[in-house]
Parts: sequence; structure tokens; C-alpha cells
Amino acid sequence: MKRVISLILILLLALTACGTTEKEEKASPDVKKTEEGTNAAKENANTRELTAEDEKFSNLIVEKKYDEVVKETVSLKSESQKDFYYIASAFIKNNENQTKTYDPADLTAMKTDYQVIVNYINRVKFVPDEIKAEVEGLKTSAEGKVAEADKQLTK
Repeated sequence: MKRVISLILILLLALTACGTTEKEEKASPDVKKTEEGTNAAKENANTRELTAEDEKFSNLIVEKKYDEVVKETVSLKSESQKDFYYIASAFIKNNENQTKTYDPADLTAMKTDYQVIVNYINRVKFVPDEIKAEVEGLKTSAEGKVAEADKQLTK
């Protein structure tokens, strides 16, 4: 009886070990990312066809109606909605940051607030041409503020 139980336990352990290895191999296949492949993927993401929804949200961004964009895209149902939600949220956060007064002795809050903007924009996969310059300008400005705060914090 003990031998049967021991044999069953050994078989269970062997099967479990095999199953775990197989799942791990499927979960993390060896993917070689080259700079060329990554850039090609980014270019494809930035060249999708504009939909009527994209145009509507782009126009709202141009008109600075960020709250309306967030309200209409908060469900994040499509890639388009996600992109415009993040773009509008970045502009809203920037407007909030512009009205804040930061303590010069504690630049961590400023750095964190501007890093939020950078993070939002980094999540965006597609930016229509009509707002691309504005979005890139916001990202550059926010990255500059983060770098400035970092520089002051490391003194």
C-alpha cells in the first residue's frame, strides 16, 4: 500500500514538473527585439487610418475640451479611445500643474506630477498629425521639468 502511494506521489510530482515547464515556455517565449523591428512596429502604430471618432476627438483636443474627451473615452473600449483618453488626461494634468505652487525645497512633488504627464503620453500608440506637434511639445516640456527636478534633487 505504501509503495502504491509513493508511486502515485512520484508520478504526480513528475507530471506537475512537466506541466509547469511547458506553461513557462509558452508564457515567456524567446522574443528577440531588434531596434529595427521595434521602430517598424512603432511606425505601423502611428499610421492607422483616421476614423470619424479619431477626428472628433482630435478636434476636441484642438479646441482644448479635454474634460469632454475624457468623459467620452473613459470606457477605454477601443485603442482610439485609450489613446485620446491618455492624451486628454496629460493635458488636464498639465493644466493642473500650471496652477500649482510647488515648494522649492521639495521638488519631488513637481517631478512626480510632470512624470504623470510623460507616462500618459508614453501609453499613446497613435497621435493624429493635426495634434502631433502639440502632444510632442507637451511631452518634451514635461520631460524637461522632470529632468530639471532630478538635477535639483541630486545636488
